[in-house]
Amino acid sequence: MRATTEVCSICESVGAPRVVRDVRDYLSGDRFELRQCRRCGYARTEPVPTDLGRYYPQRYRRFNALGAFVLRQLYLRRVDSWLARLPARGVAVEIGSGTGWMLGALRARGWKAIGSERELGAAVVARAASAAPVFVGDLAAIRPAAGLDLVIMFHVLEHLERPEEALRDVTARLRPGGTLILGLPNIGSWQARFAGRRWMHLDVPRHLCHFTPRAIELALADAGLRLERLTFTSFEHDPLAWVQAALEKLGFEDGIVLKLLFGMRDRRSGPGHALAAALLSVPLGVISLALAAASWRAGAGALMEVCATRDR
Repeated sequence: MRATTEVCSICESVGAPRVVRDVRDYLSGDRFELRQCRRCGYARTEPVPTDLGRYYPQRYRRFNALGAFVLRQLYLRRVDSWLARLPARGVAVEIGSGTGWMLGALRARGWKAIGSERELGAAVVARAASAAPVFVGDLAAIRPAAGLDLVIMFHVLEHLERPEEALRDVTARLRPGGTLILGLPNIGSWQARFAGRRWMHLDVPRHLCHFTPRAIELALADAGLRLERLTFTSFEHDPLAWVQAALEKLGFEDGIVLKLLFGMRDRRSGPGHALAAALLSVPLGVISLALAAASWRAGAGALMEVCATRDR
């Protein structure tokens, strides 16, 4: 059978995509496929579910107390690293405010900041944590030419079916010279190659698109944004995913580390397997930190932090 020819929405190359089948959601067990451009590496999750809501369970990204404490400290350090390169004050919007920690940090440091979430319950959580206004929706709720100084989309772009449109919406709302900060997985990373179709950061079907460094640079340029900085250091998410990948290679349940961190009780394996996974995570964590650090230095880390500005 002849391979289907497609046009990549990022680099506009024409050809048969690389198809990765049988990519499983670690929560529902449902199976999807990735269709990846052979030129720029951009990939899409297919099919896109008509109801994505059912793939976001109540405990999704709700960490236990220790995990939440550590993650919060790392997020606050990340915000401070951003603001060290930006003006002392400004107007910011965080799309996908999640825990509200980053939004609250911006407000505490003198920025006029508002956030957004995909549904009302999540908006209430983010508003309570940040003491900032949080609306339900996306950038379409903000008029074009709003003159924003900063837009943050930290692990948000990969959840969108049409990321190119979202980036153009950002450009239309930033002032000339304004900044966009993205956090997103790198499907071209060492970790992604090691884990294959079971890579934690594929997170299908919640992640609908998947970028390489080359693909995100092209997407930003097409939207009228200039890439200023691309870094890979992520103590929050990178070593953890190496541990998860290693445990799955050893035969443990899909997503066992995340399920333990989220306090999910509907695991397929028993308490013995959970205890074994927790114990193995300690030595694996040491190895994983070394692997993560090596990948960061090589420009092949699992997570990308992107800073881009609107062309003047």
